[in-house]
Amino acid sequence: MVTKETLEQGLGNVLERTDASGFERVEHGKVRDSYKKGDRRVIVVSDRLSAFDRVLCTIPFKGQALNEMAAFWFEKTRDVVANHVVDVPDPNIMVVRECEQLPLEFIVRGYITGVTKTSAWYNYEKGVRHFCGNLLPEGLRKDQKLAKPILTPTTKLEATDRPISRDEAIAEGLIDAATFDKAAEICFALYDRAVEHAASRGLIFVDTKYELGRYEGELIVTDEIHTPDSSRYWFTDSYDQLFAAGETQRKLDKEYVREWLAARGFLGDGEPPAISDDVRLEAARRYIEAYETVTGLDFVAHPEPIGPRVNAALAQLAGA
Repeated sequence: MVTKETLEQGLGNVLERTDASGFERVEHGKVRDSYKKGDRRVIVVSDRLSAFDRVLCTIPFKGQALNEMAAFWFEKTRDVVANHVVDVPDPNIMVVRECEQLPLEFIVRGYITGVTKTSAWYNYEKGVRHFCGNLLPEGLRKDQKLAKPILTPTTKLEATDRPISRDEAIAEGLIDAATFDKAAEICFALYDRAVEHAASRGLIFVDTKYELGRYEGELIVTDEIHTPDSSRYWFTDSYDQLFAAGETQRKLDKEYVREWLAARGFLGDGEPPAISDDVRLEAARRYIEAYETVTGLDFVAHPEPIGPRVNAALAQLAGA
């Protein structure tokens, strides 16, 4: 486990943004910077933290933990569905195939939980029973396991994610029925694989977001997969007791920061509260704990300045 001293030193050694030349197109997302060259895309996973659709701060080692965990899962699910990974030349960089992205994000939920406005529990608590095409029964409690996993898509190319059903997405011309159904089949298969592996590590795989694209006519999984930013993990050994008591689950994901913000009245509107170094350090610890607990591997914190290292790798990729 990375020491507290190493984490504290990391507060001043974060990757907030990259600017590289020699690529055809550059895009800066909430967390990732991507550079396009030919039929390849170079994705840099920064240390920026996004919650409630807002970039709020940086978390030490977050980008590395996310990138290396995504690489672990892409390899572990390669037999389920092909993915876009070509190479991982740096702890914060992934080289991938350029794909035609589907305009939806596919969220698979095995439990009803969450605090964001697109989460199942937020909507259920407000009386919504038909959620993204799924009929939810009366009497559910927060963090309860659903009778079976459900798919709750959201729009992807809009300023704010919008929950949407299969029929609505087809009616709006966002996707055709055959593509949606194939994507749903892939997502449920990936979710089942994650549930199985998480159980072997003493974890519950709660819910997750998938993004898919089309490459040479076939649907493949893209972006990230089963990371603490896109997924929720709870600890199996304490689930029943905490659920029965109506208490918060022990978790390995960025919900810690979401809940800290929500407790201070921030759900995405207005000015967010300043996030203290203590919160940043605890978030960093949780990201690293998530990586080690899920993968069974030791997290190796690189002490050298992260910006120059990443920029050097980008320069080499631009000239390749």
